[in-house]
Amino acid sequence: MQQEYRKLCEAVEQKAGKQLRTPMDFEWLSEKIEARVKELVSSSTLMRIWGYRKGVATRQTTLDVLARYLGYADYVTFCNWAPASSDEPQSDEVMARHLRTTDIQIGQRVELTWQPDRRCVAELRKDGCFEVKEAEHTKLSVGDTFVCDVFIEGEPLYMSSLIHEGRPQMVYVVGKKDGIRFKIEE
Repeated sequence: MQQEYRKLCEAVEQKAGKQLRTPMDFEWLSEKIEARVKELVSSSTLMRIWGYRKGVATRQTTLDVLARYLGYADYVTFCNWAPASSDEPQSDEVMARHLRTTDIQIGQRVELTWQPDRRCVAELRKDGCFEVKEAEHTKLSVGDTFVCDVFIEGEPLYMSSLIHEGRPQMVYVVGKKDGIRFKIEE
């Protein structure tokens, strides 16, 4: 992957909720982009941008389409991390992999990881409340409890009603910068 496109590619993967590794992944992303912004970027073009294939330089218009997929007006705006233009929607559907608390059974555990090497395993109790069962390299502690309605891959996790080491309830966020990853333990 070319250095100047690295942030763009990482942001696209985060938005899509999937790391792109195979030709089928790039075909899938091409379809997602076309469905979202109504513009086509071929899978072979995406593979060149990601460095999966060698090829010619990428056109500015292609980079603009990828930036629009992320909600920015164009590639330059994305590079400057400016807010989306006023005609861009500030709300949108969640396209990333996600898990609702209602889809988990009481007693099931969810493993959460986030950068740089944080890990937490939480068990669903009643009423959407989780109890921390394992905690590594994080401020969370075993025995802490929190409420969460949904886990979204690549997005921050906001824990409401966190009770940490007996302190009063608070709202707490993990994976604030790069988001979380999750898996249900069997």
